[in-house]
Amino acid sequence: ENRLELVKSSLGLLLGELKEHDRVGLVVYGTTARMILEPTSDKRAIREAIARLVAEGSTNAEAGLTLAYDLASRGFDPLAANRLILCSDGVANVGATGPQSILARIDREARRGIELTTVGFGMGNYNDVLMEKLADQGDGRYAYVDSLDEARRIFVEGLTGTLQTVAKDAKVQGEFDP
Repeated sequence: ENRLELVKSSLGLLLGELKEHDRVGLVVYGTTARMILEPTSDKRAIREAIARLVAEGSTNAEAGLTLAYDLASRGFDPLAANRLILCSDGVANVGATGPQSILARIDREARRGIELTTVGFGMGNYNDVLMEKLADQGDGRYAYVDSLDEARRIFVEGLTGTLQTVAKDAKVQGEFDP
């Protein structure tokens, strides 16, 4: 029951770090998905939309991502960082509940330049496998937030790593000396 308040507080932290030209739109999803804020740089409007977020019970992640990608496509700017940030517990229980139906769209949009970062919120009933798979497919980053301190680390201190891509398909090979 504290997940939504943690999401709202986390988004408030992120809002404090955005620049004047940054634009934010908000999509929510329960049984269905709906847009609650057209992309805007008006921080007061964004803050008010965040404050109006309420839990809706069901989780139709596919519908939410589809609507969010449609919204991001309409405002796509090839010279900007175009990113979706999915805040969820990763438990899809309405509509298509597995990732297969949305992975092709995520891949297509990532190749086009709309990246997907997933941020997991939740204790107990939580699906980090799905959240990580979506972020991997979306050329984004996956993070888990269970406290406001962790949210501050992700959205304030690690903002550059969260929102800007500095390398794609980078690989690291480690060799451990026993």
